[in-house]
Amino acid sequence: MDAETFAGLIAQAGDKAYNFAYRLSGNEQDARDLVQESFARAFEHAGAYDASRPFDSWLLRILHNVFLDGMRRHWHSRTVSLDAPSPVEDTGWADLLPEDETPAHDELARRESLDLLQKALDRVPLLFKAAVVLCDIEGLSYEEIAQVADVPVGTVRSRIHQGRLLLRREYEALERRGGVAS
Repeated sequence: MDAETFAGLIAQAGDKAYNFAYRLSGNEQDARDLVQESFARAFEHAGAYDASRPFDSWLLRILHNVFLDGMRRHWHSRTVSLDAPSPVEDTGWADLLPEDETPAHDELARRESLDLLQKALDRVPLLFKAAVVLCDIEGLSYEEIAQVADVPVGTVRSRIHQGRLLLRREYEALERRGGVAS
């Protein structure tokens, strides 16, 4: 693959890579660093790319591995506000919550729900959190997530199911305790 073709693929996948990095790391600077390192590694290993497979999945797998490498080196994870918009998207995590159909919806209650959801997500182990974020936020198929995580599709299904259960349990536990983490 020539450099121009590779650069075009990187440009097409850039926003998706940045969004995933931002959701994993929780802040713009770490997301930029993750994406930059991922692009460098992808370029370095461009010969290993199998053109019969989606480029996005290959790149997100590299990004995921770069993130895990950073975590292993004691990279401090940070939280991100659920109602903060992703710098690449016009929507935030708040848009994932169901809309209240009453016109007099209480904004404070919505913010509290978002805060609880973020706290609950922070308590979900990274293995499950990454699968849920890739599926429910990034919209990747199970097959694409399997390629990113380098695991069988059945494992992806299991991680997403378990991640959603853990997220729900953590959310409900926080809700019972009035939003206070134990």
